[in-house]
Amino acid sequence: MDSKGFSVRGNGIFGFVFLVLVLVVLFFIAKGIFKILALAAPVLIVAALIINYRTVINYLKFILSLLHRSPLTGIIAIILSIIGFPILSGVLFGKAILDRKVRRFREEHEAQKRGEFVDFEEVDRRKRDEDLDLPPIEKEQPPKEDNRYKDLF
Repeated sequence: MDSKGFSVRGNGIFGFVFLVLVLVVLFFIAKGIFKILALAAPVLIVAALIINYRTVINYLKFILSLLHRSPLTGIIAIILSIIGFPILSGVLFGKAILDRKVRRFREEHEAQKRGEFVDFEEVDRRKRDEDLDLPPIEKEQPPKEDNRYKDLF
């Protein structure tokens, strides 16, 4: 047999061992992140309530509506929420921050539409004129009338 070719025995075993090692490393990384989130979960859920309490309230309303529509699915969702509380608190914290930023952006956008004053930075006219080196403004010439066909009629 050709010794330079692919060997299922050698490469397959090394590939399998490498895959197992990668999965073990990923498991321990996930376990560490879960422990950190478990320690930070109470702080994150309180922070989410402070930043935007509606996010947490809306999640609870979603779980209750799920419980009313399909009791089995609602019970499963409640159990998963309890088991995954560290992850859930992190997600709710991130969503509260995102909801807050979206609300502020909408408020600023609506203020601009209504013509209210918004935050701006005033530029000193003298400094602005010194920094800019613009060519002179050319006046726009009105388009000339096309007289080629005027004498035909």
